[in-house]
Amino acid sequence: MDSFALSERWNGWSRLDTMVAAARAAVTTGPLDPLVCEVTIEGDEQTVTLDGLDALEALLGAGEDPLSLDIYVAHAVEDEASLMLVYNGRWLQINGSGSDWTRARQAYDAAYVELALVYGITTFKLPELPADTVAQTRRRIGVKDQDPGREPGPPGAARR
Repeated sequence: MDSFALSERWNGWSRLDTMVAAARAAVTTGPLDPLVCEVTIEGDEQTVTLDGLDALEALLGAGEDPLSLDIYVAHAVEDEASLMLVYNGRWLQINGSGSDWTRARQAYDAAYVELALVYGITTFKLPELPADTVAQTRRRIGVKDQDPGREPGPPGAARR
């Protein structure tokens, strides 16, 4: 089977803690084990590379506000399944790929769900329309094809 690759951009992004949660969800659900993890943080003065999500979480918890942030998580055989979250200060890009379709897609979908929850997107199924209560009421009381407010009778009959 050919390799899997998906990508999506989220504009107006600001929730860096959610990026960590999305990466953790991808690692767990993939599963991406043994794990390859690389985090690159660009600040005002320097660029720092970390080798784990725990260190990133500690930096963000301490109030670090990076200009850009890249989180790369993958299976040890990186061509099988990987996920990259790229934040540039304005938007977040999520990229998933791999030759192991099941593992790569599960990792991507798990991360996507974490990100979608921030925007309140919880389902891809459209909601059902509300019940037509007027039609149901007419059926219940047995009135058919009658305008409300009109008196019954033959058309053109005079009203008194």
